[in-house]
Amino acid sequence: MNSIRIKFTRGEEVRYISHLDLMKTFERALRRSRIPIAYSQGFNPHPQMVFGLPLSVGVTSETEYADFELANPLEPEELVERLNKELPAGLKIITAKYKHTRDNIMASVVRASYDIMAITEPGMEINDYQKKVNEFLEKQSIIVKRQGKNGIREVDIRPMIHSLTVKEGSREENMLWFSMLVSAGSAANLKPELLISTLSELGNLKIRTVKIHRSGLFVNKEGKTLEPLTDAVLTDV
Repeated sequence: MNSIRIKFTRGEEVRYISHLDLMKTFERALRRSRIPIAYSQGFNPHPQMVFGLPLSVGVTSETEYADFELANPLEPEELVERLNKELPAGLKIITAKYKHTRDNIMASVVRASYDIMAITEPGMEINDYQKKVNEFLEKQSIIVKRQGKNGIREVDIRPMIHSLTVKEGSREENMLWFSMLVSAGSAANLKPELLISTLSELGNLKIRTVKIHRSGLFVNKEGKTLEPLTDAVLTDV
């Protein structure tokens, strides 16, 4: 049992570091903590670690995941304790479990949930925004333009939106929270800021995003959407 999956958080202190910087931070912490991480073969060996869906710069998260391949067995609890001592403020491992499957976390993610803090128009109530959201979700298709390798192309993002709701924020500051569950990963990936900007445009709304927080990542297992540390996900049986 030399493969371990961890769940960790990314707070305000590290919201502006890139995914590459995140990987370098973990690599340094692994060395300092003397975790027996396995290394790839070849002229430029690198630690055998795979992270889930990369987080955009400026976004915080309570639900990030990574898979570590170890050269020698180590209890998940010990890995958490030793690694947390070497990670900087803003990065904290919450839990870890043995992984008994070849599926890595990056290739497995299919959905993500987000909470978005936004400044909205004065005079409009939460029910007004929920009505606009409901009208938005009733559309059979929602076409947006995306820049790809071969130029701009049109994409229907409606099948990528699994839920979208509005929650109360600060009335004095005209603030609301938008909660969403969207497709994520290699097969289909909808960024939360694109969803909010499209809602704003089609609904003729003024919405200014202030903060984006990822609240969940999910994988598919035999047709079920599950959290990556669910026992059924961590085994091939």
